[in-house]
Amino acid sequence: MKNIILCLISLSFVMSDIYISGDARVRPRYDIKENGDGSSTSDIYYLYRARLNMKADIGDGWFFKTQLATASVAGFTKMGVDNSDLVVGPGNLNSYRPVANFMQLYFGNIKEDWGFWAGAFPLSYNSALDLHFYSDKLIDMPFVLFNNSSITGFSGYRLLMGQKLNWFLSVDNNVVENEEFADEVEPIDDCDDYTLGINTSLTFGPASITPRFLTSFGGMDDDIFPLTFGADIELPKIAGFNSGISYYTSVKGEDGDTDYYEADHMRLSISRKIKDGKLKFFYDMASKNDDKVDYMWLSFTQTIYKGDMGEVSISPTFRLQNGKDAGIDSFNENYSRSKFEVTTQIKFK
Repeated sequence: MKNIILCLISLSFVMSDIYISGDARVRPRYDIKENGDGSSTSDIYYLYRARLNMKADIGDGWFFKTQLATASVAGFTKMGVDNSDLVVGPGNLNSYRPVANFMQLYFGNIKEDWGFWAGAFPLSYNSALDLHFYSDKLIDMPFVLFNNSSITGFSGYRLLMGQKLNWFLSVDNNVVENEEFADEVEPIDDCDDYTLGINTSLTFGPASITPRFLTSFGGMDDDIFPLTFGADIELPKIAGFNSGISYYTSVKGEDGDTDYYEADHMRLSISRKIKDGKLKFFYDMASKNDDKVDYMWLSFTQTIYKGDMGEVSISPTFRLQNGKDAGIDSFNENYSRSKFEVTTQIKFK
């Protein structure tokens, strides 16, 4: 018995700096699309997802983090649908199960005045990421949906004159840098594609501003990459409401270039805690060249249980998009999409 107790104590000691947490959601949604030519679709479907997080601290600021989830849009799986190009499942459509992937996988070191990490790591969401990486979508938080709020590369921060400067360098496309041929064909000199992002936060009394700058580079000499800049502004609280505004602009190339575009994105947001719940609203206005879209989000999250080990909440949400942004399909100013959904979420730690 004494040896068993010693083994248990040793195991507890070894595992004391490993933390496991996660969350799961179930989301029924009513999705309505008005195409502007008299045609429309409406669909009720059900989404679900689960994510498992693990963190290990080994001392002196060194850490490792990972997240297991499904590599799909926002990590969600649709019930009763073939979600795989390869296999449905061993039986009916409802026998399909999503595959788990390493959605985050990185390690690094965190100190008081500096830190760095590398791998597949999360990026705090802001609309500059939408504008820079998804100018063909612009709205409905495409970075959250399609990147699952994470990116591959390197990141960190540095404290300079009391101000924290955050940065990341993402590896966007890996290529062969030099390729030479046996015949007289000209060799190819290329370069990997990268994106550099920098931001900091400045406080002015009850208000704060977070300027951001993103630029992509690499590729061949004639490749054209976007440059994005702007800021998030958090305004003073009024009557219990938090409010903010953000504006970002992005350019790719110069007038006359084939891929040239000018795009911008503005967001107005308000939120307020109401007892055990939180009301959230934001309104986006975005444009790319002469095409304009707008987007509205309204939700209320109610906590129905909260304990030392986690919480359960429910969030009715309404989303509305007007105008179809210029992507693969031509722009349609009469297009609209409405989504009514109720998300039930459990978090544990």
